[in-house]
Amino acid sequence: MNAPTRPAASRSVVRAMIWATVPVLLLVQLLASAGVEVSSFWSQIRQLDARIARVAESRAELIAEPLWKMRYDQVTGVLNEIMHDETIAAAAVYDDTGVVIARVVARPAVQALTEVSRPIAYRNGNIAVQAGRIVIAYSYATLYVDTGSRLGLLLVVGLLGTLATVIAMRISANIFIGKPLAAMMSAIQRSKQDGRAYPADVKSSNEFGQLASAFNAMQHTTSGALDRLGHMAAHDPLTGLPNRRSLSERLVTLSRDAGSPDALIAFSFIDLDDFKGINDTFGHDAGDKFLVHISERLRDTVEPEDWVARLGGDEFVVIRPEVSNEAAAQAFARQVLDAISEPILLHDKQVVPRASIGLAVRRAGDPELSHLPALADIALYHAKSKAPGTVAVLDEALQRDYRRRRDLELAIPTGFAEQQFEVWYQSQVDLVTQDVIGLEALIRWRHPEHGVIGPGEFLPLIERSGNNARLTRYVLTDACRALQRLAAVGRPQIRIAINLPPSELADHSLAAELRETCERLGVAASSLELEITEGSLINNIASASETLRRLRRLGATIALDDFGTGYSSLAHLRRFPLDKVKIDKAFIREIPESAEDKAIVGVIASLAETLGLTLVAEGIERAEQAQAMREMGVRLGQGFLYHKPQPLDAVLGGLAETGGGEDRLLADSPPIAPEFAA
Repeated sequence: MNAPTRPAASRSVVRAMIWATVPVLLLVQLLASAGVEVSSFWSQIRQLDARIARVAESRAELIAEPLWKMRYDQVTGVLNEIMHDETIAAAAVYDDTGVVIARVVARPAVQALTEVSRPIAYRNGNIAVQAGRIVIAYSYATLYVDTGSRLGLLLVVGLLGTLATVIAMRISANIFIGKPLAAMMSAIQRSKQDGRAYPADVKSSNEFGQLASAFNAMQHTTSGALDRLGHMAAHDPLTGLPNRRSLSERLVTLSRDAGSPDALIAFSFIDLDDFKGINDTFGHDAGDKFLVHISERLRDTVEPEDWVARLGGDEFVVIRPEVSNEAAAQAFARQVLDAISEPILLHDKQVVPRASIGLAVRRAGDPELSHLPALADIALYHAKSKAPGTVAVLDEALQRDYRRRRDLELAIPTGFAEQQFEVWYQSQVDLVTQDVIGLEALIRWRHPEHGVIGPGEFLPLIERSGNNARLTRYVLTDACRALQRLAAVGRPQIRIAINLPPSELADHSLAAELRETCERLGVAASSLELEITEGSLINNIASASETLRRLRRLGATIALDDFGTGYSSLAHLRRFPLDKVKIDKAFIREIPESAEDKAIVGVIASLAETLGLTLVAEGIERAEQAQAMREMGVRLGQGFLYHKPQPLDAVLGGLAETGGGEDRLLADSPPIAPEFAA
C-alpha cells in the first residue's frame, strides 16, 4: 500500500516544479544568446562596411595614375588583388566620362550585394583632376552563415545545459522535496487506513525536516484525541453503549466470526413503554438517569459474549450471538424484560419501567442477517400495538402483515389519485319514529388487489403518512355532493356527519375551507355535523376550542364521538361548544342484560338533558337495545339494526323504497359490498 505512495508524491511536486521552471530557463538562455549574437552580427556588419570602404579608398589612390595615363592593364591588376577577399563579389573602374575601364567578377552574385563607390583623384604637382571612380560590390553572406552556425551551436549548448539543469533539479528535488513529502504522505495514508498515528521518517534539517518534526509532534498530540473521537462516534454519549452506527459493523462481524453458518443469532429490539411520560413527569434529567439505569441493567443481565447497544431515544438492542433454538431466544428476551421491570427510584419515588421487545432469530449465514434491525422492528410494532410489555417473536404472519402495511402505505398517493377511497354512509334514526334524520360518512378503501379495506386498518397509515388533511377534504367534498343528491330526491332535512381526526382541530384554516367547499357546491354548512373524539380535545385544548367555535359559527353541528371512553369527559361537556354526544357502543353492547351499563347510560342521558345536549346511541344491533334506549330517554340511534354502512347509491335506493310516510331504512337492506362496522 505504501510503495505507490512515494512516487506519486514525487511526481506531483517535482514534475510540476520542473515543468514550471525549465521552459522559462530555456527561453531566457535562448533570448540571452540570441541578443549577444545579434549585437555581434551588427558589429561585424559595421566593421565589414568600414573595411570595404578603406579598401576602396586605398585602391582608388593606387589606380589614379594608371587610370590617368590609360594603363588599363595595371588598373585591372590592382582590382584582381582585392578579389581574394571572400566578401567581395566584383569590382569596376569607370573613367571620368563614366565608361567602364576595368571590371573584375570574383563569383556570381547569388544574394543581394552592397556597393561602395569612391572617386579616383589624380594629383601631379599643381594638377588635380577627377580621373574617374571605383565601385566595389560585396556580400554579407559569410556573416550570415557564421552567425547562423554560432546560433545553432548556442542552441545545442543551451539544450545540453538545460538538460543538465533538469537532471540536477530532479535529483535535488527528489532528495530535498520529493522524499520528505512522500514520507509524510505515507504516514498520512497509513493513519487514514487504521486511525493510528505514524511518524514521518525525515532526517533532514531544512524546512521540510522542520515540517516533518512538527507533523510528528501533531500526530503524537492528536492520536489520543482521535481515539476518543472514534469512540464517541461509535458509542452513545449518555450510556456509553455502542450506538446505531456500530450496529451494522457488529452484524458483519457476527456473520464473519460465527463458528458455523447455521449458528442462530438472536436479535432483541427493546422499546421502553411510556418513556415520554417519565420525561414529562420528572424532567429530562431524571429521564436521562432512567436510561442510564436501564443500560446498566442490560449490561448486568447479559453474558460477556452478548452485545448491548442504544440506538437512540428509548430504543435498545441486545444481540446474543449464539442460541440453541428460538425457544431459548424467547426465554432470554423474557429474562431481559424481567430485569428491566425492576423498580427504579426517581426523585424519591419508585417507578416501574415497562418495555416491549421484538425478537428476530436468524442463522449467521442468512442473507437477511443485515436486515435484523428491520425484522425485529416488525415484531416490536406488533408487541406494542397488541400487547405492550411483552415479547413478540417475528414469524411469517407478522412479516405478511408488515408487507401488507407497507404496500398499503406506499399505495396511499395512488389511492387518492385514482379515487380508490370511497365514502359510505350509515343512517342515524329517531328511535321513536324510526325516521332517518341523518347519515354518518364513513371512509372505505377499494384497493385493486386487496379489495375493500376498513378504516381501522388504513387510517393509522393515512395519519403516519401526513395525509389526514387530504382525507378530511376528500370526505368533506363527497359529503357535500351527497347533500346535493339528498336535496335532489326531496330529503334536504337529512344531515351528514363526518369525523375529524385530532390533527384537524389544530388547523385553524379548516373553517375557511369548509365554508369555501359549501359555497362552491351550493350546500349549507348547517347541514353538516362534525364528530370529534375526546382524545383529540386533550392534545391541544386551546387550539381545539378555537377551531370548534369557528366551525360552529358557520352553522355546523359539533358532536362528541365515543363518549365515555376518554378522559375528563364531564369537563369536556362543559368547556367545549358541543351540540350532540354519541354514547360509545361499548356501553350499549350488553344492554339490557347489564345493569351497570344501563345505569351509566341513564346518568349520561340525565346529564345531557340538563346541559341541553342531544344523545345518540351507537352500535344498536337488537330491537331490545333500541327499546331500552327509548326508555332511558335516548332519542337517536345508529347501528346495524337499522342500516349497515353502504355506498350512497344503495342508501338513496333504500330511502326511495321506504318513502311514503316513514323515512326509515330497512334493517335487511341488501349490501352491495362487504360490510364493516362503523
